[in-house]
Amino acid sequence: MFRLSPPYVSILLILGLIAISSACSVFQPTPTPTLTITPSPTFTPTVTSSPLVSPTPSQTLTIPPPPTKTASPTITPTPTITRTPTRTLTPTPTFTPTPFPLVPGKISRIDTKFHSGVLNEDKKILIYLPPGYNQQTQRRYPVLYMLHGYGGWTLQNTTEWEQFGLLTRAEELMNAGKIKPMIIVQPDGFEPDGQPSLFFNHAPELGGKRYGDYMWQDVVNYIDATYRTIRAKQARAIGGFSFGGQGALELSLLHPEVFAIVGAHSPSFRGADNTIAAIGGDWNWFNQYDPIYLVQNTKTVYELTLWMDVGKQDDKVTCNPPVTANEPPGDRRCVQSFEALLVAKGVPHEWHNEWDGIHEGYSYWGPHIPDYLQWYSLKLIGQ
Repeated sequence: MFRLSPPYVSILLILGLIAISSACSVFQPTPTPTLTITPSPTFTPTVTSSPLVSPTPSQTLTIPPPPTKTASPTITPTPTITRTPTRTLTPTPTFTPTPFPLVPGKISRIDTKFHSGVLNEDKKILIYLPPGYNQQTQRRYPVLYMLHGYGGWTLQNTTEWEQFGLLTRAEELMNAGKIKPMIIVQPDGFEPDGQPSLFFNHAPELGGKRYGDYMWQDVVNYIDATYRTIRAKQARAIGGFSFGGQGALELSLLHPEVFAIVGAHSPSFRGADNTIAAIGGDWNWFNQYDPIYLVQNTKTVYELTLWMDVGKQDDKVTCNPPVTANEPPGDRRCVQSFEALLVAKGVPHEWHNEWDGIHEGYSYWGPHIPDYLQWYSLKLIGQ
């Protein structure tokens, strides 16, 4: 066995100590850099990359659009609000820009006949042209159609309305500027044998004459073609008293596209009871022309501007026997019942039953002609 001599052992021990010392010096520096590098670089980038989570910048970019969208709807309602009054005001500039001054003078009274194609006969017609009609040749006028009652054309070349003072009152009010200048038309509503037509189309068994079509087609077309009229429903009014009031209601309820304004002055409400030959006893035929039936079963009454009046002592005011408290409105044929029907249906209308008077022209309709004309003038559009 090999043995080291003591001097060699000492040398080896010294070398071992040096090696151990040297090894200790190698292990000590290593932890220092490792601890320094690992925490700092590893966590710092991780924290930095965390803001890269796009929600934050992405939400920041999404926020601006909402204000933009909010502003956009705010702008949209503005034109909508602006358009509404524009539509409402459209008729006004069309028909009322009036550079025409008042021209006082006389009404031109035209008593003539024209041929009705619907009836195939010549019909009498009385026309009032307002003062200034022949001077202001660029001006166009609204038209008031006034229907007579049972007396009709009782005197040669005149009408009941004229006898009650229509010409005189209209001329006074136009010259005073209290009503707008208008054309006033009084058509003949009688059959050749002198029977009243009631201004509706007769049943075939009653001769089949189309007196309603004659009125709203032939009379209106003749006036529009012959005179400077404003050809619009808002520029046409129709009114009448007694059976002329019934006819005015019937024609406007059937043709609101022709007559938008209607006045019924002490209207009668005759039915298919054989009291007048023009009606006969056929309710199935007559209902389509009956104002009561039309208000109960159609909606056209809501398209009309409506006036109704009657004298307090008029025998057409109350039904005979009187309407009872539990009776449905409109079931009876009198002015009171018809006005109650309008109220029950919620129909806007002007109603006058406070004036004294009977069913007669000189004491009632004549004195109230100014009231009628001023109301028509207020409702009609004109230049």
